[in-house]
Amino acid sequence: MKRELEVAIELARRAGRVVLDVYAGAFEVEQKAGGEGPVTRADREADALVREGLVRAFPGDAVLSEETPDDLARLAAERLWLVDPLDGTEEFVRHEGEFAVMIGLAVRGEAVLGVIHLPLENRTVIGARGEGAWEIGPGDRRRLVIGPPVGRSGPVVAISRSHTGPRTRRLVELLRPERVIRSGSVGRKAVLVVRGDADVYVGLGRHSRHWDACAADAIVRGAGGFFGDALGRPIRYNTRETRNLDGLMAARRELVPAVVDAVRRALAEPPVGEGLPSAHREERG
Repeated sequence: MKRELEVAIELARRAGRVVLDVYAGAFEVEQKAGGEGPVTRADREADALVREGLVRAFPGDAVLSEETPDDLARLAAERLWLVDPLDGTEEFVRHEGEFAVMIGLAVRGEAVLGVIHLPLENRTVIGARGEGAWEIGPGDRRRLVIGPPVGRSGPVVAISRSHTGPRTRRLVELLRPERVIRSGSVGRKAVLVVRGDADVYVGLGRHSRHWDACAADAIVRGAGGFFGDALGRPIRYNTRETRNLDGLMAARRELVPAVVDAVRRALAEPPVGEGLPSAHREERG
């Protein structure tokens, strides 16, 4: 996977520079059809750059990206690249800085390689299942291994900044955290876990897609952690359904049973105060 990683890292960094160029100036914000959230020129330009680069480098592979219509011909492909060119568009629009470029590779339905580039930090987190995970910055590179927490009275829990409803708030209560970190971007929250800044990230929404998950999946597992849905099951990629219908979780492995129990309890209770029509309609990532 050496060449795949090299290409994905280069494309993610180039896309990050495109994103920052747009971020530094004025830009228009449109709303996607079907209430799927905002989209900007940065999303589209970064998407085109990454997608075209992957097609040139790996012409036999399929590509599924957020800003391009899904070609179901990908279902016949053994290798599928999943691209989120600007993960955290809402935070990008609000100039909150919590966004990332994500490129993942799934082979026969399993996430095997991931790159998450954080443009504002100029740092890139990479990983491959069975091979490890690393964080690369200007002039430095360090191995990332998810180890036991030191001196914590409870887990540090990462949740969405923009999409948190009553069931997520109940879940947090059940987990009895020492601290809660709110952040945009699924990728950034996964990075919090692999860096050891958080012990678990859970999202209960049904709005996230496979391109939100694949890169983080490979990186978290490469670092020795768990990544899957909020009920503790692995995610199968390159399927006809691309929504993560049972949410997302990145966590230290020993925490997974307790988190799954808390998730089930939170989903079983009636939501309080907001009257949501579905147990999951509260969060995108």
